[in-house]
Amino acid sequence: MPNPVTNYFSEFKVLKSVSKDFWLTNAIQMFDGLAYFSMITVLSLYLTVNCGFNDVDSGAWVGIYTLYITAFVFAVGSICDVIGIKKSYYIGIGLLAVARLGLGIGPDILKGEALQWSTRAMLIVLSLGTAFMSPVTMTSLRRFTSKSVRATGFNVYYLLMNIGAIIASAVVIEVSRKVFGDVRGNLIIFDFGFLMSLGALACAALIREDNYAEESEREAGRGEAKRPIMIFMEVWKESAFQKLLLFLVLTIGVRLVFTHQFLVMPKYYTRVLTTDFELGLANSINPFIIVVGLILLIPVINRYSTVRLIIIGMAVSASSLVFMAVPLEWILAIPGISNPQQAYLFIIVAQIFVFAVGELIFSPRFTEYIASVSPPDKVSSYMALSALPTFISKPINGFVSGILISRFCYDGIRPKIETGNVSYQQSPEFMWLIYLGLAVLSPIAVIALRNFLTNKPAAESTTEAAAP
Repeated sequence: MPNPVTNYFSEFKVLKSVSKDFWLTNAIQMFDGLAYFSMITVLSLYLTVNCGFNDVDSGAWVGIYTLYITAFVFAVGSICDVIGIKKSYYIGIGLLAVARLGLGIGPDILKGEALQWSTRAMLIVLSLGTAFMSPVTMTSLRRFTSKSVRATGFNVYYLLMNIGAIIASAVVIEVSRKVFGDVRGNLIIFDFGFLMSLGALACAALIREDNYAEESEREAGRGEAKRPIMIFMEVWKESAFQKLLLFLVLTIGVRLVFTHQFLVMPKYYTRVLTTDFELGLANSINPFIIVVGLILLIPVINRYSTVRLIIIGMAVSASSLVFMAVPLEWILAIPGISNPQQAYLFIIVAQIFVFAVGELIFSPRFTEYIASVSPPDKVSSYMALSALPTFISKPINGFVSGILISRFCYDGIRPKIETGNVSYQQSPEFMWLIYLGLAVLSPIAVIALRNFLTNKPAAESTTEAAAP
């Protein structure tokens, strides 16, 4: 029987046929990913430490940032379909560069209310730039890959994205905060993001957007010119998209777990452990597991249908919160764990590992499937609108997380835990029990509606795309 790992790497030989535009697209994603993953990890801390927001306002404004992404992404997808890849990249990257620079230098030149209002404005600009990037990148990847290499191309994209996340967490965040300190280091991270935007802009200038890998898609792209609002309305009326959107909405519960990594975890780590906890290294564990898992497991899990993978992956990711939700006394009863410090380290590592396994089961095929079933002239619109559940979950968690953190994981809770003055109903573990209850709703809902979601005509595309 052929070695699955050997088969996996042999698939990448087909990428010799892709154009340089495919690699330029991945380079843009790498530059932008380095900026995004390093920024989003420290954003809630930046708002509190550098800008003076309290826990509730900090969580709320991270939520508002993602809420505006939701609002912008609806229109942006259709706009990208109309104005093209290069102009979309220029607008999106340009806005990101301005916002990242503004957030990086703002605390040095402004104070008090002026700083906080400037920060709010820059977050809105940042959200608009962010809204452009995902739809246009998915359009580029589809345009610059033929059908025979598309799945492999998206695997490469997901692999490189997680490599960027590792570098951002283990190198950019760790070096910035260790060399420049917890306060100054946050600003350096935003300044670094500005430089990455310039690198992405240079790559965008070299892209040949008229380079279609599939000639049939070139012809589809030459259809009657339409306004963005016309494309937007057409997509919403398509029954296949409506069923796809329902399917994605059902995943919101687990999508909340994804947003924990930057909304809840930074303050949770530094408050149940120490303020100098190595955030970067902790956040590099997840993408490292994803990279290794992509290499070892993708050839195996690709044999299963998309719906089955999503159900299994969501269930595994949701179950990772069990480690966080059980009473601390249960963890202390495990042989080899003798104090809260060791208990929390065990909890954190176990949750990250299990969550990452669930993520790598369904995430790579998920994005490729949506791009593949989209009409050639509406890829950006489909990608933008199909991202709705993810972007809805972020603002929801932004508002909720600030309230829950201020009540269950406030600054100074660790000494109370040490002295046993915190009951379970007042502990960080109870906060995670609430999140666990929300997360498990997703796989249950998908299982309950599985037959409806996979019925034709919408399932015709699903079955074809999910076939190995």
